[in-house]
Amino acid sequence: MPKSSPPSDPSTSREDLRRRIENELASLGDIPLSSWMMGLAAAPADTRPDDGRAQASEVELDAELGGLIWQPGTRLEPLHCFHVIGLDGALVAVLRPDSGAVFARISIAQDDLPGLTLHRRPAGAGVAPAGYRQTSIAALLWRFALFGGKGDQALPDPYRQLPLRLHQRPPLEYALVAGRHFKLMELLRKQNRTFIELQALTRLSTTQLSRDLAALLLVGSLVIA
Repeated sequence: MPKSSPPSDPSTSREDLRRRIENELASLGDIPLSSWMMGLAAAPADTRPDDGRAQASEVELDAELGGLIWQPGTRLEPLHCFHVIGLDGALVAVLRPDSGAVFARISIAQDDLPGLTLHRRPAGAGVAPAGYRQTSIAALLWRFALFGGKGDQALPDPYRQLPLRLHQRPPLEYALVAGRHFKLMELLRKQNRTFIELQALTRLSTTQLSRDLAALLLVGSLVIA
């Protein structure tokens, strides 16, 4: 089959791309398209709002992204990628469940965090714009448990009542793991322990121990004995 000539009008090419994307996404339901997916000019990763709003820290953004993953009903199927979109339609992060990789914008205003939403996309949309920071799904969940607004609620009741054991070390960079987490893991490695026993040995508050154990649970390191 002879190769077709490239379109002479760039706007025609963009319109063809838009139609192809919409057809591909039709089977996924009625979901909004980000400006990046529409082929429009997205804000550079290091763009900072010029309206004087306070910027979210890396930890704050990661904790918010982790909360989106943790919320009930969320399933990150490895056959798709996922985009996190702001209220203005801008792409904030790209999640790749197949590899566990996450690519996040460098800068976002603090008051934009509550408006972030998670959307399923075709696997081919898993490439983030240049300049996005790379992290992991495990790191997002870890930071959500430790710093997110509902992180202390991520530990189910059975984990507060039954003996627990360490399943594996957290699949994280050691820089994210505090000294008290290593102490908890060492206690759980030696023998199975309950929430009350761990609290007596560590002298952590109920809230802090709930967050620390939830962090271990969400990254696959904690199980009921």
